[in-house]
Amino acid sequence: MAKRRCDKPVLISILTLLTVILTASDALWRVDRWVYDLQLPLLASPASPEIVIIEVDQESLAEFGRWPWPRDIHARLLEFLAQSKPRAVALDFIFSEADKSHPEADAHLARALAQVRPVVLPVVVEYNGKSLVETLPLADYAKHAALGHANVDLDKDGVSRSILLEAGLGERRWPAMPLALYAQQHPEFLENLPGLRTENSHDSLEGDFRVWLPFFDPSTDFVRLSYSAVLSGKIPARTFDGKYVLVGLTASGLERELPAPLAVGGRPMTGVEFIAAGLDGLLKQTLWQPLPGIWQFIASLAVAGVSVSLSTRFSPRWLPPAVLALSALILLCSWLLLRLSHYWFAPSVALCVLWFSYPLRSWRHFEKLIQSLFAERKRAFITLNAIADGVITTTPDGVIDYMNSAAIDIVGNRPPNSSSQQIDRIFALEIRDKPVAIADLIRKSIAENAPLKFSHCSLTVSGQHQITANLAIAPLMAGKNGPSGAVISINDIGERMLMAKMLLQKTEEQAVMRELINRAEQVSLAKSQFLSQMSHELRTPLNAVIGFAQLLQMDDPEHPLDPYHLDSVNEILKAGQHLLGLINELLDLAKIESGKIAMNIQSVALQDLIGDCAALITPLARSKGLDLTARNSLPQDLLLKVDPKRAKQILLNFLSNAVKYNRPNGRIDLHTQRIGSNRIRISVVDAGEGLATQEQKLLFQSFQRLGAENSEIEGTGIGLAITKQLAELMDGSVGVSSTPGMGSTFWVEFPIEIEDVTTPDR
Repeated sequence: MAKRRCDKPVLISILTLLTVILTASDALWRVDRWVYDLQLPLLASPASPEIVIIEVDQESLAEFGRWPWPRDIHARLLEFLAQSKPRAVALDFIFSEADKSHPEADAHLARALAQVRPVVLPVVVEYNGKSLVETLPLADYAKHAALGHANVDLDKDGVSRSILLEAGLGERRWPAMPLALYAQQHPEFLENLPGLRTENSHDSLEGDFRVWLPFFDPSTDFVRLSYSAVLSGKIPARTFDGKYVLVGLTASGLERELPAPLAVGGRPMTGVEFIAAGLDGLLKQTLWQPLPGIWQFIASLAVAGVSVSLSTRFSPRWLPPAVLALSALILLCSWLLLRLSHYWFAPSVALCVLWFSYPLRSWRHFEKLIQSLFAERKRAFITLNAIADGVITTTPDGVIDYMNSAAIDIVGNRPPNSSSQQIDRIFALEIRDKPVAIADLIRKSIAENAPLKFSHCSLTVSGQHQITANLAIAPLMAGKNGPSGAVISINDIGERMLMAKMLLQKTEEQAVMRELINRAEQVSLAKSQFLSQMSHELRTPLNAVIGFAQLLQMDDPEHPLDPYHLDSVNEILKAGQHLLGLINELLDLAKIESGKIAMNIQSVALQDLIGDCAALITPLARSKGLDLTARNSLPQDLLLKVDPKRAKQILLNFLSNAVKYNRPNGRIDLHTQRIGSNRIRISVVDAGEGLATQEQKLLFQSFQRLGAENSEIEGTGIGLAITKQLAELMDGSVGVSSTPGMGSTFWVEFPIEIEDVTTPDR
C-alpha cells in the first residue's frame, strides 16, 4: 500500500524535472518551429492592399543598365511619387558613400528627398572583418529622411521568422524599417511596443522587442510594379495615393535571399518583401510574440499534472486515446492563443511530458500487472488449499499434475510419485455399483466440452479405504488452443451423511424439548391464572374476617370484651393482616407473570419518596430497637420518572427486610447517589448477618427464603422477586452486595426525569 501511495509523487517529480530541463535547455526548438510553421497557413490573411512594392526587376535592369544605377534615377522616382500622396516611402538601398563620378546626381537625390515626405532609408549593422559596424546613409540624405534598421536574423534552422523592432550599436537604437514606416502615420505606437524584451541578437548588437511575423496568405500578394514601368509613366501617380510605397531589389542575384515559412510560390523572400511582410503585420496589428518564459513553464507544468491525473485515472486500454485527445487539445489551445491574443505557446515541452508520462505509467501498470498475477497465483493457491473438497488437475490423458491439500488428505497425505501419476492407479470409481475409469470420463468431458457430475459415488483410494463422494469433472480451458486437461472435484459426503443423521436426531430431541417447554409455559400460565383467581377469591372472605375482628376490637361500653377474648381478637386480626399481605404479594406476582400489571409513570420528587418511606418504617424500626437514618445528598428538587406506588413498594420492601433480618440494637442507613447523567441509586444498608455469594445469586428468585423458613421471621420469599420485576418495568434495576457477618446493602436504580429545554422564539 505504501508503494502505491508513493507512485504518484514519484511520477510528478520525474515529469516536473523533465519540464524544467526541457524548458531551460530549449532542446525541442525544432519541434516548436515545425508546429509554428504548420499553424501559419491556418492563421495567415491576405496581403494588405495598402502596400505597393516598386521592384528593381530584370525588366528594369534591362532598361537602366547594371546595378547600381546613377542616383538621379531614384531622384526622378521620388519626384514622380511626390505628385501623389503616399503615406510613406521606403528606399531599401544603402546610400552610405557619395557618388564622386556624378556629384550632381547626389545633389539631385537630396533635393528629391526634401521634396517627398516622409521617406525611410535603411541603416545596416554588419560585420567589417571581425567587428560590427553601423552603416548609415549620407548626412545630406539622412537629414531629409527617417532611418530604420534593415537587419534580419535567421533562426537556428536558417529560416527567418522574426524581427527586432529596435536594434543598433551602443546606446542608440533604430526602429525596424517596417516600424519606421508605420510610425510615420502612427507615432504613438512607438511608446508601447509589443514583443519579447531584452533579447540580444549578437554579442554586440543590442536588440529589443522581438516579434514574430504572421506573414501573409501565399495565395495572395502585394501590389508589385516594375521600377521601369513607373518611371516610363505607364503607372498613373494616383496609384500611390494613401499607400505605403516600398522600393527595393527583387531581381535574382542582386539581394540576399531570406528563407521564410510562408512566401509566394514557396521561394525565398528579398529584403523589400520582408519589410513588406513586417509592415503588413503592423497594419493588421497581428505581430506575435512568445509566451513569457514563466507562463510557458507554468503551462507545461500544468500539462504534467494533467498527465499524471490521466495516467492514474485511465486504465492502460484507454490511456493512449486519452493522451492523443489531450495532445490535440494542447495544439488547439496553442493555435487559439496565437489567434486570439497573439501569444505563441511552444507546445513541444508539454507534448513531450505528456507522451513521456505514457511509457512511465504503462511501465508501472505492467509492473503492477505482474505483481497482481503473482498475487492472483498465490491467492488461487491459498484458495484451492482452503477448499474442503479435493481438487485435482490432470492432462487430457488423466495424468495428475496438481492436487490441493484436501485431495492429498483423501489420498493419505502422500502426493502421487512419478511412477503412479495416472489417476486410475490411485482411485477406483464405482457409479451405481458399476466400475468406471476416471480417465475415460476425462476424455468424454473434454470431447463434449461440458462438465460431468456424479452423486453418491463409491471411491476406493489406493486400494485401502473407501469413501462416498460427489464427483465433478470439467474441461480445463487454455485460451484459443482448447482444453489443456481437466479439473476434478471430489466432495467427500461420508461425514456429511453422518452429520445429517446427527442433525436429524438433534432435531427430534429439540422437538421433544420444545413440546416440554410449551407444556411448562402452559402450566406456568395456568398457575398464574390460578393464583390470580384464588387471590381474589381468598381476599373477599378474608376481608370479612378482618372487618368483623376490627368490630370486635372496638371499645363497646355496653358489651365490653374481657381481656382473654380481646387477646384472641387481636391474634385473629394480626393473622388476617399477615394473610392479606401474602395474598397481595401472590396477586402482584401473578399479574407480573401474566403481563397484566399496569405502570402509572409520573414525575416523583426523590425527597418526598424517601421521606414517606422513612416515616412509614420508622415506628417498626423503633419497636425493634433499631436506629434508622435517611440521608439524601442530591438536590431537593430532583425528580424521578417512576410509578410512585410501585417505587414506594420497592423501598418499603427493602426497609422492612432490613428491619426483619437486622441484629438487635442494629442500625439501618438509607442514602442516595447519582449514577451517570440520568440515573440515581437508593441504597438500604443493614447490620444483619449478611449473605454468602451463592445466596446472593438466588436472592431475587421467587419462593427463595434462603433458610429463613426455619426461623420465626414470616414471609413467602417472593417479595424481592416482585421488587426486581417492578424495577425493570420502570426502566430501573436492583442489586445487592453483602459480606457474611458484616451486613447487606440492597439498592435500586431509577431513571431521572430529563427536562426538555427548548430555545424560546425571538
